[in-house]
Amino acid sequence: MRPFANAHVSTHAAIHTLAAALALIAALAAALVFAPAAGAQTDVRLRITAEGRSAIRIGFLEPEKEIDEDMAGYHEEFLRILKDDLEMSGYFEIVKDPEKDEPHALVGAVTESRSRELSFDVNLQDRVSSQSIFRRKYAGATDGIAMVAHVVADDIVYALTGRQGIANTQMAFVAGARGEASLYTVHIDGSGLSRITQTPSIVMSPSWSPDATRIAYVSYASGDPAIYVIDLEDKTTVRFSAFEGMNAMPAWSPDGSKIALTLSKDGNPEVYVISIDGKTRKRLTRYSGIDCSPTWAPNGFELAFTTDRTGSPQIYAVDMEGLSPRRITHEGRYNTSPAWSPEGDLIAYVARIDGGFQICTVDPFGITTSVLTEKGDNEYPNWSPDGMHIIYSSQAGSKSGIYIMNRDGSGKRRIFKDLENPRSPAWSAQPRKTKLEPLEG
Repeated sequence: MRPFANAHVSTHAAIHTLAAALALIAALAAALVFAPAAGAQTDVRLRITAEGRSAIRIGFLEPEKEIDEDMAGYHEEFLRILKDDLEMSGYFEIVKDPEKDEPHALVGAVTESRSRELSFDVNLQDRVSSQSIFRRKYAGATDGIAMVAHVVADDIVYALTGRQGIANTQMAFVAGARGEASLYTVHIDGSGLSRITQTPSIVMSPSWSPDATRIAYVSYASGDPAIYVIDLEDKTTVRFSAFEGMNAMPAWSPDGSKIALTLSKDGNPEVYVISIDGKTRKRLTRYSGIDCSPTWAPNGFELAFTTDRTGSPQIYAVDMEGLSPRRITHEGRYNTSPAWSPEGDLIAYVARIDGGFQICTVDPFGITTSVLTEKGDNEYPNWSPDGMHIIYSSQAGSKSGIYIMNRDGSGKRRIFKDLENPRSPAWSAQPRKTKLEPLEG
């Protein structure tokens, strides 16, 4: 069954998720602002403005004390991952010479052995005043250096920009031949690959819970399409929706209390919202054709979705009462797979342009549209939790895989190419709790 007569993928495959432009931080012109803090230390914050295009220049100092020979390898690995994380955030430029290149901020780090763990003493400071922004000690096992570096990177991002970082987030995705696929998770830098579903099947449309502990997804493991929810902490899986017909395209609400999805139990695909406990179910769309691919506005008051009520697939929005659906996309005849940004200012979607599928963005009022990709077929866009990046799958010959780009379409780079046909990426939120809490120094 195909959602639209001319679609190149089936409805079961969840009509491409539109990818969108991620504005690599609306530009970072950074001015240092100092404010007195409690105690002996002064709190230094880097204030980011929306003007200009310059990144925050950050330099790395030589260790305050000599690193033991048996710690040198761990130290270098820690610094490499930390620098990669900071560059991936889009906020920073790593300078080579902290003395000549005049960075805005400096990072000093010392790696030591502490009992059976490693201790990382990290000092972030303003270069001009030499005042400390923070100094903390982080502990981790020798096989957990990447996780420590991710936590440190996110702490630096927050200290200098006031935004939550993305280094300690994950990506869920589907990989494998069609009909024999599995669900996987991986850290956003491409490390820590983990297979989540063990029975090869038709698998699609992963969606993270807001606390990053559960994933909803579609599977045909039982023979018919159903939506399952897996708890990543206790490894339990429950069947969430298994109505007759289509159960597809789950989308977790911002408050985690319900899931929007597509059901065809009433004869044609419609958008529903079901509470997590399954006790309440509400139909939001009523149209004789196809309504599918719901995505939540960050305030939880509206859903964008795909519909063919105008004769071709277009993006519409509807409130929680299902009243007065309004059209958002007006350019082009094939627009599907909306993805509402966490900032609420853009909706990413997939458009068919010149025979290929490209990722675009549009504001929620349908006034301004931007095309972010140009080559190959690009699908399944999904926003970073800070709203500054988009991940998407791309089919472009030997360079196929999962890519990341800034919200304005710049900075495209492949972040995952392993496994067969990786696709349908979904970006987790920043974990609310981490096992690696920084220890105050």
